[in-house]
Amino acid sequence: MDEQETMAPFARHHRTAEMLLRTLQQALAPQFETRGTIGREDLDRAVGLIVEHASTVMPLFAGNCRACLEDPIAPRVRMAMFQPDGRRKDFVTRLLFSSVVRGVPESTDPLTGATFPRVVAPGLQANLSALFYDREWEALNADAATVFQKLGDVGDEEVWAGIDRDEALPMVVDAVFVRVMLRFKQFSFQRQSFMRRMVEVLRERRFAFTDDHFVTVFESLFGHLRDDLRTGIGRARLDTRYGDETSGNLMRVFDQFDRHREEIATPVRGIGGSRRPAAVPRLPGVSARLVPTRRLSPH
Repeated sequence: MDEQETMAPFARHHRTAEMLLRTLQQALAPQFETRGTIGREDLDRAVGLIVEHASTVMPLFAGNCRACLEDPIAPRVRMAMFQPDGRRKDFVTRLLFSSVVRGVPESTDPLTGATFPRVVAPGLQANLSALFYDREWEALNADAATVFQKLGDVGDEEVWAGIDRDEALPMVVDAVFVRVMLRFKQFSFQRQSFMRRMVEVLRERRFAFTDDHFVTVFESLFGHLRDDLRTGIGRARLDTRYGDETSGNLMRVFDQFDRHREEIATPVRGIGGSRRPAAVPRLPGVSARLVPTRRLSPH
């Protein structure tokens, strides 16, 4: 495991504490500069600004402390996340899946009745949990739980609207997505593992998860992180928040992902110069053999 990945949660929590101190400083500075003194009302008002963010900030520290201490019940807590009510406890999957729901239009397989992308939720949960050790997952889940504690009881479609309205939540949310995407640094291996787990989980539902589905899900999960990577300031912000080389590692993952997307979309030359699509577009879950392949003229 890379040192930067180990340190990222701690650095994130330290910056949260720094944010609180700077909020206090900024709230008191105008009164001090104007009058040279700070009164009780000034102090109360500044502390009030910090208290407003308590529900967002405190779980971050709590999750960090749990990851540092020996906790004999940790395996049982992890198992409880995947019981019938695990949907309510697995906040990481809820958060990431809300991004998929937001970015991918629903479509129904006419043969099985399965609805994409909702049908992939169990496979996504299996994949995400497999990327982390138990204690790492607990800490990440505590961070994601912060989002839902602040938003309250909302549906998947309403999650991002609530995040966008809040001043503090976007930083917490981005931290979760960055941590997950960094686990795809060995992209080829992780993509194959992702596909294998997804196929296994969805086999009983007779849903054929394809490379096209992977590309769609991956882009809907992490595509929003591209914005900060386009500018020097954005890249510096990522490195400052989550550790040196974070932006470089994310860019390399995107480069590998984009090459893979181009490979499956590029027509393959056949004998005599004829061309055929490398990946046949099809409805979610429909077997490739049900879709006729049409040869294209070289002209």
